[in-house]
Amino acid sequence: MDNFLLDIRTPRQLVATLALRSLRVPTESGQAGVRPRMQACLLALVPGLVLLQAEQGLQFCATAGGLLDVGRDVAKLYTPYAVIGDAPDAVLSALDAALALPSGELADRRRLAELEQRILRELHSPLSGSRGPRG
Repeated sequence: MDNFLLDIRTPRQLVATLALRSLRVPTESGQAGVRPRMQACLLALVPGLVLLQAEQGLQFCATAGGLLDVGRDVAKLYTPYAVIGDAPDAVLSALDAALALPSGELADRRRLAELEQRILRELHSPLSGSRGPRG
């Protein structure tokens, strides 16, 4: 069966590089699936659980939202925070605990994630007829 590579990155580190058969991510409009050789796209993720289907079985990644850049054979998940594990409840609890910490850096990351969401909404919204060329 075909696989693709997924890089999970936070501002500080490469969390993991995984060979996957598929993944399912949380978006504002519901769950979105990714498979090998998909058409390239950019998805805005909301905080939640990502399902990672590898040949070895199912794993879970809890994220604080972010962006998923999908190519034909490689996908890159950019997130402020991510936890990977075999039990969904455990990774979600770890994410909740990290997001509850009064950390200035984590608050900055949350604001960055909110800004990313706004940018993506603007990119995907229909252009207004009143906008002229910039110059």
